[in-house]
Amino acid sequence: MTTGETIRKMSERILRAMKLDKSVYSEVKDDPAATTQSILMPFLIEVVLLVIGTIALLPLWFIYGPWTIGGTPIEIATGILIFIVASIFFVFVPFIIWVFVLFLMGKFVGSKGIQGIQVLRVTGFAFSHAFLYVILFIALIYTAVGGGGVEVAVIAVGGGLIIGLLLFISNVLSFREVADTTTGVSILANIFAFIIFGLIFAGVAVGFGLAIAGLVGVIFP
Repeated sequence: MTTGETIRKMSERILRAMKLDKSVYSEVKDDPAATTQSILMPFLIEVVLLVIGTIALLPLWFIYGPWTIGGTPIEIATGILIFIVASIFFVFVPFIIWVFVLFLMGKFVGSKGIQGIQVLRVTGFAFSHAFLYVILFIALIYTAVGGGGVEVAVIAVGGGLIIGLLLFISNVLSFREVADTTTGVSILANIFAFIIFGLIFAGVAVGFGLAIAGLVGVIFP
């Protein structure tokens, strides 16, 4: 399969997942090519949020004036590096933790045939709706710089809840397929998985934050 065909296939699967087409999960579950595609999903989502979000915010730069960045070149470079590392951490690491927790939940509910690699494949596409967060990103920044009022903030929060619900439904559909279980069991499994995920990621995030703080302290004593 050529690169163009791979991109076309992946795009088609993302759109199907966003339409809540449950057949996409049975398709990618046993497709080895879907492994790489699923791993790329968190990074693609981050690129969309950063690149498209930044482009959309350029008009605000001209309206409200340039945002100056203070500090020496080394301080600015270090800040950018920390931002990139933190972005990857807060996108990819949660994804891996979520896949691991879902796999454990699959074992817990008695799914004998569940495989970690299959959970990885379906979960990546179950997060397709996360691309919509770029709309909220733009709305919140627009409000933060004075371009929007309470209405924009309310719309952003409401939109976030809707996207969150769509993500939950997608994960329920994907888990039901990969764990070969009922919808009810899948809903409960996702709820408990989210609680466990929150506890694990909170601890990891604290450790990461302390590590970054220590690095900054070493570079800028």
